[in-house]
Amino acid sequence: MMTLRRLVHEYTGSARAYLRRWNPPGLNSSSLKINYGCGLMAQPGYVGVDVRWTPAVEVIGDLSWCRKVYQGKVDEVYCSHVLEHYRYPGKEWRSGPDTVLGALADIMGMLKPGGVVRLAVPDFAAIARLYVDKNHGYFPVLSGRVNGEQDYEQNRHLCMFDRLFLEKCLSSVGFVDFEIWEPQQLGFERDSSFDRVADEVTSLNLLARKPLK
Repeated sequence: MMTLRRLVHEYTGSARAYLRRWNPPGLNSSSLKINYGCGLMAQPGYVGVDVRWTPAVEVIGDLSWCRKVYQGKVDEVYCSHVLEHYRYPGKEWRSGPDTVLGALADIMGMLKPGGVVRLAVPDFAAIARLYVDKNHGYFPVLSGRVNGEQDYEQNRHLCMFDRLFLEKCLSSVGFVDFEIWEPQQLGFERDSSFDRVADEVTSLNLLARKPLK
């Protein structure tokens, strides 16, 4: 009986979130913030968007849909441990819609001039320090941060970042003014941006801005 109730709850929740695509939340807001790829974690003041429904998701959509709907209307796009699920651009610096550069270009399109992209990604440099310098075992703690848990289709990591590489990706699509940010200072609900292993912070939290002109 509980299984049937859960299925009904998930179906009705998913249907409502999908139908909101025709009346997207936040369009009339004076300060619109999108939490894209929110997963299970809602953040106060942000519209939760994801390609899969959970109770935290207000509307179902991918980044290309978000760009079309929210073109130039968004003050901030927050992505916590989302960007690593897009394809590595490679030496050819590929920029298709399923790549890191394509994702960042869609976010750029959503933002107002001066708008902020607030990113959190697994920090490859921190993970490497844990493995090489601190003799931390690879499995299961570090392996999940490198590969993703792969327990559903979208939960696979296709790109890893250190700060220099993330800034290179951001600057290549036009972002400027890079800054490290701390989730504790913003009063965020505890999500992957708080990630740490032992005494090592393992989430690289970086924001950037869309130029005013």
